[in-house]
Amino acid sequence: MGCHAATSCLVACLFVLISGCWGQVNRLPFFTNHFFDTYLLISEDTPVGSSVTQLLARDMDNDPLVFGVSGEEASRFFAVEPDTGVVWLRQPLDRETKSEFTVEFSVSDHQGVITRKVNIQVGDVNDNAPTFHNQPYSVRIPENTPVGTPIFIVNATDPDLGAGGSVLYSFQPPSPFFTIDSARGIVTVVRELDYETTQAYQLTVNATDQDKTRPLSTLANLAIIITDVQDMDPIFINLPYSTNIYEHSPPGTTVRVITAIDQDKGRPRGIGYTIVSGNTNSIFALDYISGALTLNGLLDRENPLYSHGFILTVKGTELNDDRTPSDATVTTTFNILVIDINDNAPEFNSSEYSVAITELAQVGFALPLFIQVVDKDEGLNSMFEVYLVGNNSQHFIISPTSVQGKADIRIRVAVPLDYETVDRYDFDLFANESVPDHVGYAKVKIALINENDNRPIFSQPLYNTSLYENATVGTSVLTVLVTRKPGFIPGSVQLQHPRGPLLFAGLHQVPPTHWAPVSCCSGGTPKSGQMAGRGPGMRELFRYRLTLSRSPASGTLDENDNPPTFSKPAYFVSVVENIMAGATVLFLNATDLDRSREYGQESIIYSLEGSSQFRINARSGEITTTSLLDRETKSEYILIVRAVDGGVGHNQKTGIATVNITLLDINDNHPTWKDAPYYINLVEMTPPDSDVTTVVAVDPDLGENGTLVYSIQPPNKFYSLNSSTGKIRTTHVTLDRENPDPREAELMREIIIAVTDCGSPPLRATSSATVFVNLLDLNDNDPTFQNLPFVAEVLEGTPAGVSVYQVVAVDLDEGLNGLVSYRMQVGMPRMDFLINSSSGVVVTSAELDRERIAEYQLRVSATSTLTIRVLDVNDETPTFFPATYNVSVSEDVPREFRVVWLNCTDDDAGLNAELSYFITGGNVDGKFSVGYRDAVVRTVVSLDRETTATYTLVLEAIDNGPVGKRRTGTATVFITVLDVNDNRPIFLQSSYEASVPEDIPEGHSIMQLKATDADEGEFGRVWYRILHGNHGNNFRIHVSNGLLMRGPRPLDRERNSSHVLTVEAYNHDLGPMRSSVRVIVYVEDVNDEAPVFTQQQYSRLGLRETAGVGTSVIVVRATDRDTGDGGLVNYHILSGAEGKFEIDESTGLIITVDYLDYETKTSYLMNVSATDQAPPFNQGFCSVYVTLLNELDEAVQFSNASYEAAILENLALGTEIVRVQAYSIDNLNQITYRFDAYTSAQAKALFKIDSVTVREAGSRHSKGSP
Repeated sequence: MGCHAATSCLVACLFVLISGCWGQVNRLPFFTNHFFDTYLLISEDTPVGSSVTQLLARDMDNDPLVFGVSGEEASRFFAVEPDTGVVWLRQPLDRETKSEFTVEFSVSDHQGVITRKVNIQVGDVNDNAPTFHNQPYSVRIPENTPVGTPIFIVNATDPDLGAGGSVLYSFQPPSPFFTIDSARGIVTVVRELDYETTQAYQLTVNATDQDKTRPLSTLANLAIIITDVQDMDPIFINLPYSTNIYEHSPPGTTVRVITAIDQDKGRPRGIGYTIVSGNTNSIFALDYISGALTLNGLLDRENPLYSHGFILTVKGTELNDDRTPSDATVTTTFNILVIDINDNAPEFNSSEYSVAITELAQVGFALPLFIQVVDKDEGLNSMFEVYLVGNNSQHFIISPTSVQGKADIRIRVAVPLDYETVDRYDFDLFANESVPDHVGYAKVKIALINENDNRPIFSQPLYNTSLYENATVGTSVLTVLVTRKPGFIPGSVQLQHPRGPLLFAGLHQVPPTHWAPVSCCSGGTPKSGQMAGRGPGMRELFRYRLTLSRSPASGTLDENDNPPTFSKPAYFVSVVENIMAGATVLFLNATDLDRSREYGQESIIYSLEGSSQFRINARSGEITTTSLLDRETKSEYILIVRAVDGGVGHNQKTGIATVNITLLDINDNHPTWKDAPYYINLVEMTPPDSDVTTVVAVDPDLGENGTLVYSIQPPNKFYSLNSSTGKIRTTHVTLDRENPDPREAELMREIIIAVTDCGSPPLRATSSATVFVNLLDLNDNDPTFQNLPFVAEVLEGTPAGVSVYQVVAVDLDEGLNGLVSYRMQVGMPRMDFLINSSSGVVVTSAELDRERIAEYQLRVSATSTLTIRVLDVNDETPTFFPATYNVSVSEDVPREFRVVWLNCTDDDAGLNAELSYFITGGNVDGKFSVGYRDAVVRTVVSLDRETTATYTLVLEAIDNGPVGKRRTGTATVFITVLDVNDNRPIFLQSSYEASVPEDIPEGHSIMQLKATDADEGEFGRVWYRILHGNHGNNFRIHVSNGLLMRGPRPLDRERNSSHVLTVEAYNHDLGPMRSSVRVIVYVEDVNDEAPVFTQQQYSRLGLRETAGVGTSVIVVRATDRDTGDGGLVNYHILSGAEGKFEIDESTGLIITVDYLDYETKTSYLMNVSATDQAPPFNQGFCSVYVTLLNELDEAVQFSNASYEAAILENLALGTEIVRVQAYSIDNLNQITYRFDAYTSAQAKALFKIDSVTVREAGSRHSKGSP
């Protein structure tokens, strides 16, 4: 009630006071702006000096109002027109730096001040381009990276809000090999890569925000470096491979070195070379490593295996690092032509030729000999002359006499032959080359067959004699003299009367010097005759005695004394070669003057010798063909035809004629190529009309049928062809091995030749011949730059050793001729760049500085200029000159007074050199401003010397470089205003907080408090003291420097975990110019407390002895006032458990781990510890007392197994007879006794037992013994 009364009294007194002062009270103004209750939104792009709002207030007394703003930060950004309340912006806003302000505005009616705070939200404007993070961007990926694989993530953020802060990514220009996820920035492979085509990609990533009005974007470079993977098979270079080698070159001769290269250029592997096929008899050896093809044996072009050259299939295999072959291989063919040397003499097909011919053989008759001579060499090396040597060699001629390669030699009769003059010939046949010792030799033996070609000659043409008609048989009539030429065959002369049979028996030769049989053709019996002569080799005289053999009246018989005679000794016939088999070639007819059928015309039988291609009808003399003839196989046949009459033995007569059959040619053979295809080497740029090669086709036909016409089909402008000789020459069209036109390149390397004969109809070769031209390279091409003009842009600041550009030049020549070497002409800029002579990569040799050299003009190989523009990097700091300004300003200068103009320059270019100026320090209360662009410092409001005596303005000039990389230059402007001591010390922080361990030593520093006083001298010197909160004298503060330290009394977190102090900053005069700040010191735990059990002794009484294992006994609990691991407690039983109990180290629960037995031990006293879990591992202790409850678990036993007693009869009732004793180990309760249920009723009637005393007595008088 007292309280209520006091309250009532108080209210009453207050009421009286207000009532008494009503007429003098000033009513304070109040704000009417609604944004005080919500927020004020100001766009961040609001220009400095713009009005952002107007403060509206009302004063019920209609006093004049003055508006203002309080707070250092608020004053830097906002100024309030005191009279109108217009709020205008003093410094640029940047939402990304500070997105909201809490500004306290004031309104005063000169008697009182009202302040209200407003939340100012800075509205976002899309004024920030996206910013890439973690640049530069570079990634290395293997060339076999699968399509669809993400390889990199670019990350750009935009601090703007909404669409202006949403970033989309793209490539500029788009890449055919990579794509970028527009939202997430994931770069993915979209096309198969090939290191051999492109080793690196320089992609430009564009990050663009999504502002609809003015989207901003930023570019970043992404370097994707492709690493080589062994995915390319090797290739042979300098193809095609073809060469010539002379036969009999010594083994070990290098034919050519073949070269294959690994197309994987990043880390090319070595190549192993092997011959796959075509190496007949292993005649060549190919070095596995160097690719040198060498001769491995004796090479003989005339060997049929080698004569057509070799087409080797060569394989190149990439080798692993251990030189084992890999799976990457390439094959090509190597054409090797064996060039002939003159190492073979002509050879005949036989060492000796023998033939027998009739002496009647006509002039021109070809001897039936098969003579063939061959020189296995080719071309000019196979040319030789053939001739006969020997006596009378002029009797025969041979053809041909000049031979190239191979020929069939014909020996023909040159003059009439005469057995009687020369009966046999022995010749030497020579085939002779111009090279000594290259001679072919054979023997030719020709035997003449004697023919009856000489008539006997009578000594006189007419003999007259007389004879008696009665002359008897045997009478000598006449002696006939006959002479002969040498070679006359004895017995071959027969006498015959031309008009009929002779009447004489025979001729008898006289004198009988030589004898020879003579037969007479008279009808009588032939008689012997004698032949006489004058010796061998002389004319001989025959004397014959004619004797009468019969009567003159008898008839005469025909003698076979005439041989068959042909109408001509030689027949010459021509037939076309396609005459059918069985066709008639010629009819021959021989006549015989004998009259009889036995020896005359009808008896003639014809036979033919010389060729199986013909046969003769034995009777008619018709010569016919037996098979088809081919002039190209044999153009002339010489047949010997014999006509034989019906004579027998020596009496048979024969006529001989020769038949020369010449086959007439028809156009039945197609031209065939010799040595096709042709492989030749030809140097590019060969002059016009130079010989290339000669193609040769053969047509065994004759005349027009064998005349060949060559042509190039299809036409080839690079080569001309002599249609008759087959010689190929170059035309006036230049042969350029590097001609880029694939069609022309093919025409230069392949000449297709067709050939046709001139027969009717003309026949064409069944296939064309191809001349493969291996164009040998000349160094006739200048390197050609590929990516002109050479312009590179590189950021300044690029360090030495960085690749900035790759100059690419291509030389279409091959091998060393096509190897391009790059060099850079010496010049002033050269010191900053080097060029790799092999790759053309231009690298920096020094760090680039655009401000030193902005553009380089580098001459590359004296033919082109590489322009390297050094792009400006914002690496130059805006520089004020001077950097310090000292200005004195009177405190009565008006607003917008020009205090000073600052001179600042930036050596960068473009936006990097565009400067903006800000006051970043020292502008207490926002008294000054600086022109955003003109760097003029002006006053914003009137100065008050009593407010601020000096100003040290820190001005920053910020260039307009990329966000995050802008550079700042600083200048200091010292502005002096005379001052008085009217400023109180102000702490730099509105509050201070610190955390210290509770065991911090005395005097150890806790934190540094700092207060500043804008006054000068002693008035600006600050002193410190603790006003409140230091009740326990735990802290002290240095009076002059504000260092807060631990006091003489230690800290104890467990008693007080934090201390709130009030520290005052004051001047030495202890006047009103002072200020205070709250200081909170948090005491951090140190493990200095030991665990404390809730009881010093825990008891568990009456634990049943039958409690099972695992029975919970009791829970002990200890607490530790420390925190963390220092407050975490683990429990352990130190002693007394005797294996019966365990404790859970975390919960403190004690359980049984073994069976208990009261009869063994009735109680347990255990010592238990609690240990915290941090050093120094403090411990607390307690004891646990456990007693057991005895239970009926033991059997009752009698002291004796049986009791006996003897009693007298007539004992008084109640007399004790015997005392039985039972006991139990438990001994828990009193043992009671009774008779067993099986005791007889009689016994129970006579005796009773005391249930307690164990005394048995009689219940009645007993008689006799019990």
